[in-house]
Amino acid sequence: MPSVTEITRKLFSRWPRPTTRLSRFTLYWAGLEAVLLLLQRILHFAGALDAEKSLQAWTSPGLLGTVLVILVLAVTVRWFRSHVMWSVRNRLIVTYLFIGGVPVTLVLAMAFISGYAVMEQMATFFVLSEIRAQEQRLGAANASAAERIEDGASPKQLMEADTAYRGRSITVTPKSANPKWLQDGFTGLVFDHGQYYVRAVNNVSSGGQDSFVTSSVPFDQKFLAKVSVGLGTLTFAPQAVKVTTPGAKAPATANEAMGATNNPFSPISAGSLEGPRAQFDREIPFGGLIQTRDWETGRQDLKFIAGNTRLSMFFAYFANTSSVEWTGLVGVALAVAAIAFALVVLTALVIGIRLTRTITYSVSNLYKATEHINRGDFSHRIQVREKDQLAALQTSFNSMTESLEKLIIEQKEKERLQSELEIAHEVQAQLFPRAMSGTASLELYGICRPARIVSGDYYDFLSYGPEQIGIAVGDISGKGISAALLMATIHSAVRAYEQEMLVPVTSTTVFGHETRTTRIALPATSPSPSQVLWLLNRHLYQSTQPEKYATMFLGLYDDEKRTLTYSNAGHLPPISLGRDGEIRRLEAGGMVVGLFDNMEYEEETVQFNPGDIFIAFSDGMTEPENEFGEFGEDRLIETISAYRDQPLERITEHAVAAVQDWIGSTEQPDDITLVLARCMD
Repeated sequence: MPSVTEITRKLFSRWPRPTTRLSRFTLYWAGLEAVLLLLQRILHFAGALDAEKSLQAWTSPGLLGTVLVILVLAVTVRWFRSHVMWSVRNRLIVTYLFIGGVPVTLVLAMAFISGYAVMEQMATFFVLSEIRAQEQRLGAANASAAERIEDGASPKQLMEADTAYRGRSITVTPKSANPKWLQDGFTGLVFDHGQYYVRAVNNVSSGGQDSFVTSSVPFDQKFLAKVSVGLGTLTFAPQAVKVTTPGAKAPATANEAMGATNNPFSPISAGSLEGPRAQFDREIPFGGLIQTRDWETGRQDLKFIAGNTRLSMFFAYFANTSSVEWTGLVGVALAVAAIAFALVVLTALVIGIRLTRTITYSVSNLYKATEHINRGDFSHRIQVREKDQLAALQTSFNSMTESLEKLIIEQKEKERLQSELEIAHEVQAQLFPRAMSGTASLELYGICRPARIVSGDYYDFLSYGPEQIGIAVGDISGKGISAALLMATIHSAVRAYEQEMLVPVTSTTVFGHETRTTRIALPATSPSPSQVLWLLNRHLYQSTQPEKYATMFLGLYDDEKRTLTYSNAGHLPPISLGRDGEIRRLEAGGMVVGLFDNMEYEEETVQFNPGDIFIAFSDGMTEPENEFGEFGEDRLIETISAYRDQPLERITEHAVAAVQDWIGSTEQPDDITLVLARCMD
């Protein structure tokens, strides 16, 4: 048998230790509470009662005790979440309780509350309906009495012959002697001379003048006993009339004068409550408001009437029968149903716990396997015993561990390639113009936003002194690294051809009887866009694969003449947007470069006026789509026209933002390039 020391050590090893600041603070607070409680006991035995009372405000259930309870609850909730709820099995059990037990409890509670509310309202309805029925019967009896009085009978004779309402008073009074608010017949509950009555009034003609026949029955214990027969007890509790304050106007009526005494009316109770017929034959209180009228003033008011009944009496009254034995059977049936329901819930709980074991076993195996993987042991394999979805998951985990090491190697390779792509992006960014240069009459701005890390679009500004500048815009076929490399090739070639000012020249050589014609590049006096495109086409055709090509627009702006000489090799035609809204498309040129050898390119010169805007763009600006179609050139022109007086950088931002808004949250489909030039005054 284990020794006491071993048992104590084992118990302390399982006892939760205070490891967090909140738990340690709770422990210190509990120690302070214990010291104060001990001091309070010492003061009590010492007879220092005043000092003991002063400590009671701090100890339990004082301030310190309340704070200690809150701290213990907080620590308990934390411990429960971190220890008990850590296990998947416990989580599943708690989840089952929340999913199954809580809704069932809420449904039962709602059913009980709803049933009680319905019975309470029905009992109130029965009482008020019975009072209204008594009022209607009194009204019918008073109408009969009015007819007999018109025939010559006296009220005294009618009261003596009355068997339905013993104690009823019948009076005949002139119409002028009645309250002013009473103009015709009336039936209801009234307050008159400090007493409540059920009163009915009918109009009759007696002696040539209009009179009222009034029947009054005291609304007293006898009347309430008649109303509450078979239902239980009733209590009518009228409220006291408001008290007249000193110096206020004197009461105008006798009723108000009675209210000035500040004596509330005594409640009236009647009826009896039977004993329970069964174990669940509970008592049900109910209550409601009944309308009354002040006889002198005609002011209406609401008074409270309450009562108590039982389930058996309520069902018997509702069924209008004196046999209530069946309510006991209903109670037994409900008890049997509740027991059966509880058994079903417990059975489901046991089955759920057994099913969770198979789940938690697989989860435990997966958890242990992840610990091996975390330590770098990729040789660990799970022993699969079952044949279910979780077993398939364990098999998949074994397969995953086999390929995990390979995936790690591939990830490292991917990171290396990503790093190289970032370097390529930085290198490519250096190829685009970093300073937006121009001439005295032309301002320039360009932007290229890649769809991926690197771009296949190209633009450049080529300076030929203070009075001439070249504009190059292109789009390379394909995307990614290959397009970026071809873009760099075109960039260097255009720069080389433009700076060296080479032009193609036809050369004829005679070999004996054979004449050979070739074209070579020789230095030129001034750059020509068409000649540069011819050289670029020959270079790409000879140095790249057959399927590689590029579109290219190349223009040369002369500041003195305000003209742009250009050639377009298959690129989307740039647009010249005049200040008056006139649109010109620069289409002169030829085929794309790099696809066919020895291609010729046309050249054209256009005039620019102050305020004209030159717009060159790639297909990434006009071809993005949404459910309404492509963005299109028209929207691009409309956007630039709306902001044409702003700086070119701001116009570019608005245009790119319009394209981004058009495609929404979807990924940018293609590289976006936009070059703007504006002729200044």
